Amino acid sequence: MSNVASIRAASGDADKSERKIKASMALQQQIETLKELIARPPTNSRVVEWSPKLAEHVLTNLNVGNRNQKPAKIKKYAADMTEGWGLTGDTIKFGNDGLLKDGQNRLAASVRANKPFLSHVVFGIDRNLFSRMDIGKNRTGADVFHIAKIPHPNHAAATVRWLLILTSDNPTNRGAQFSNEELYSAHREKFDGDRIENSIRHALRVKRFGHPVGPLAALHYVFAERDAEKADAFFEEWDTGRVKKVRAPTKALQLALQAEAAKANNRVHENVRNALIIKAWNAYLARRTVSKADMRYSLGDPLPEIAG
Repeated sequence: MSNVASIRAASGDADKSERKIKASMALQQQIETLKELIARPPTNSRVVEWSPKLAEHVLTNLNVGNRNQKPAKIKKYAADMTEGWGLTGDTIKFGNDGLLKDGQNRLAASVRANKPFLSHVVFGIDRNLFSRMDIGKNRTGADVFHIAKIPHPNHAAATVRWLLILTSDNPTNRGAQFSNEELYSAHREKFDGDRIENSIRHALRVKRFGHPVGPLAALHYVFAERDAEKADAFFEEWDTGRVKKVRAPTKALQLALQAEAAKANNRVHENVRNALIIKAWNAYLARRTVSKADMRYSLGDPLPEIAG
């Protein structure tokens, strides 16, 4: 074998061992090399030259459960790729489940511009750690819940946030903020996912009255910890209005909330809403009627204790 042939052969072996992906390679070879990297993740990142066709393949076959694509961002990235995209420090990420975890907008931009681009790629990320990616940057708690395939991700994230508030030492701290990781960990470890889903279903029934689902579902969840059957019945009665007693708690609750909304351009302060719902629940659980005076709450007052 000539020296030139030996050098070429050695170069070919090196490329194979490093498992490089170049846009000039045949598409099937690009796909097979990517599959190999996903199946046997390297310990460090790899610089991949993404062809538009490989990007399209990943978006079509490996982009499951990610957030919706962002058209404005894709348009901007595509324009940048047309002018010339450098190798930035941003990475495209694949999980240990073989699916794309981050980078769909850059891949979509490559397809749109029909231009290849270079990017560092990280393989084998533990899918249970994805909530830590881009925290404080682009992802919201709802995005994290969506990627984790948690039902009703927007409502579930809001419900967990309110559960953390209501079960804290300061249940009136409506401005409390939690990281994506804190929300996701609480959903997995502190609260019951199936029960949260059930609470959201009941909260959605009374959402039509103009109330946000998150705090309603959180209250239902806490009520159900006391008495699940009665918590469901309380929300169903509130939703349908099917109650004969004039001063029934659910009827008094609806009237009180309407009165509060009329005072402030159809807006009800979260703490006022929560307090009135708790007051009505306590009366419902005690099987007693309520008066207008019973359904009063002033900001600054402590939140009523939840009976049961």
